[in-house]
Amino acid sequence: MEKLFQLVKLARDVTDNSNEVRGGSIFFAIRGTRFDGHSFIGEVLKKKPLAVVVEKDYNPPREVKNSGVKLLKVEDSRRAFALACREFFNKPDEKLKIFGITGTNGKTSSAFILAGLLNGLNIPTGVIGTVEYRFDQKVYGKGQTTPHPKVWYKTLAQMVEDGAKAVACEISSHALWQRRIYGTRFEGVIFTNLSQDHLDYHRTMENYFLAKRLLFSEYTYKAGVVNGDDLYGRRLAKEFSLQSFGTESDNDYRILKKEVTLRGLSFELSTPKGEVFRFSSNLRGEFQVFNLAGVISLLLTLGFSAKELQRVCQNLPQIPGRFEIVAEKPFTVIVDYAHTPDAMEKLLKAVVNLKPRRVITVFGAGGNRDRNKRPLMGAVAERFSDLVILTSDNPRFEEPSEIIEDILKGIGDRSKVKIQPDRKEAINLALKLAKEGDIIVIAGKGHEDYQEIKGVKYPFDDRKVVLELLSNLQKG
Repeated sequence: MEKLFQLVKLARDVTDNSNEVRGGSIFFAIRGTRFDGHSFIGEVLKKKPLAVVVEKDYNPPREVKNSGVKLLKVEDSRRAFALACREFFNKPDEKLKIFGITGTNGKTSSAFILAGLLNGLNIPTGVIGTVEYRFDQKVYGKGQTTPHPKVWYKTLAQMVEDGAKAVACEISSHALWQRRIYGTRFEGVIFTNLSQDHLDYHRTMENYFLAKRLLFSEYTYKAGVVNGDDLYGRRLAKEFSLQSFGTESDNDYRILKKEVTLRGLSFELSTPKGEVFRFSSNLRGEFQVFNLAGVISLLLTLGFSAKELQRVCQNLPQIPGRFEIVAEKPFTVIVDYAHTPDAMEKLLKAVVNLKPRRVITVFGAGGNRDRNKRPLMGAVAERFSDLVILTSDNPRFEEPSEIIEDILKGIGDRSKVKIQPDRKEAINLALKLAKEGDIIVIAGKGHEDYQEIKGVKYPFDDRKVVLELLSNLQKG
């Protein structure tokens, strides 16, 4: 690697994209699921790169051998590329306290909560995750939950330059498996939970878990906490000697006496030292108790003051599209990103516990993704709702009607189901049917401001659509 790092110091750029190569670049040939970067080396050489990095089993043809361009062989070009990006951007992770959060659900909420608490404690903190990559008022980009290695290290470097001292990051299973953030040094890490999702990519729950496990086995961190109520969390706690949090009695940090209303939540947290602290917050949704408890458990493990955390958690910023209340009278409308069976169950249980007159749930399922979770989501919606309106989410290249049919397979009582594939019309139907005291839940898209249909992203924001339709109904 030392030879590679010496070259990185001389390079104009580092890239794994053959289209980005220019004179003085280092090109990394990576084997992906659809393309093999080694097959583009001939084309890359015409652009006079400084060097080409290949996997050790690559057998270069004569024209590559005779090109005069340095060919570096490595064990794993994915890892090498991430480490080269880290070097190219001057190891920004060493200048920041980086917090990594992984799990199926709760990553975004936990990252926003963590950033909110640290900013409240006057530690300037950015966020990298599903909603956006942001520090203070500056947005550096958005897209993948955890970005490509070059974007990851570049964003961290920009945050350092702009005065950030810490970053709260969502770490996806895809990113861990693809070593996008390889080499990053963490201050602290959190495991939220594991439930069915992304099986179109990982194939089995065990593979999915092994991807998440990489955050704890391949990276350095000062402290780590896991959800001890979760079977996979318990496995991690045992294997890596991590602190656990949850409601069950054998957790290191135990959640006690929780209270949740539409105005906020509070709970007691007992610590490994036997102390008990009460935390109150403006966060809404019962599932946020777990997210807040996980973040507080990590910060307490790192030595933060419970008294200071009690103070700053009372007024946290709204998390975009996470139990976001868009309207409150005469009925309540909540928009949430829940798009897995487990997240749907947590969301709808939280709503039912608020004791509304009725629960009306509007949702669909993403196209070209794990089909097996669709009937499970249907079953959850039926169980916790008085009325279910099935619609489109991001159908992508699938037919909305076929996705809806998959969801219907999990629903026994079809009398409480209405079908409207047009998402705007489905929301409009819910608003027209709602009465005082009802809660409408619009699930699946949360903060998203588009709807993806046949490869095109059309502008669509559930929150804006609700406000527009309510305004039309009031003018009525």
